[in-house]
Amino acid sequence: MAPLVRLLCGRKQTMVKTSSLPILTLVTCFVCVYPESKSFRGKGYGPIPTKWKGDCGNDTFCNNKLIGAKYYNNGYQAKYGKMDPSMNSARDHNGHGSHTLSIAGGNFVPYVSYNTVWMGTAKGGSPQARVAAYKVCWPPSFLGVECDSADVVKGFETAVNDGVDVISASLGSHPTEYMNDALAIASFHAVKKGVTVVFSGGNKGPSSGTVTNVAPWVITVGASTIDREFQSFLFLANGLNLKGLSMPKPLPHPGFYTLINAANAKAETATEMDA
Repeated sequence: MAPLVRLLCGRKQTMVKTSSLPILTLVTCFVCVYPESKSFRGKGYGPIPTKWKGDCGNDTFCNNKLIGAKYYNNGYQAKYGKMDPSMNSARDHNGHGSHTLSIAGGNFVPYVSYNTVWMGTAKGGSPQARVAAYKVCWPPSFLGVECDSADVVKGFETAVNDGVDVISASLGSHPTEYMNDALAIASFHAVKKGVTVVFSGGNKGPSSGTVTNVAPWVITVGASTIDREFQSFLFLANGLNLKGLSMPKPLPHPGFYTLINAANAKAETATEMDA
């Protein structure tokens, strides 16, 4: 079948009919998917491909776009204790999973802005692909651990057997010997089965030696930036104006406010360093 070609934002994109699009899946860190998001609506998608063997387990929020959602926490609970039963779901409790899954395969969603700054169409890298989510990471344990190797490997194994074409995994740890690295081992077997595996490069840069997921059989992707500035100005009562970069919500009242230490305004679950 000849692909359909169209122009989008001045760039040529090659697209194919929805029924033959790849099944893109995300093994996500800590949280999974918020199915009510417009990024994962199934309107306009044809029947689920017959090659797909996955499902939504105990969750009932799948559609013809979001075609799979599962969770694995037996390994985590065996080491760090039982979790609240309400967590036994692929549903997103934090936002990270929905964020990363929409980056990989989110729908075209028009009229999107952040705090009314700019307006445009949001989309993922493969906006018309089917997506599935495998939740393998959880709230930090008493040791600060969020993911157990057994759950991660199980997630990879299930995704491959379900019939995915691409695994995009936004998780990682310090590089170690491949034979001791669960992500390297799991991804190696996925690649042997013909599945492309894409990992995040971590959040520790730009110092040297900070990239995670360095196995040669995977694609490791780092964050990018843009050449625009979202400027914000702070006007002080003494006449000094300070320029910074921010996308804040408008303050509720005009006039001057008292300056405080950010640590004194932190959320209950945040650290002073975060603030």
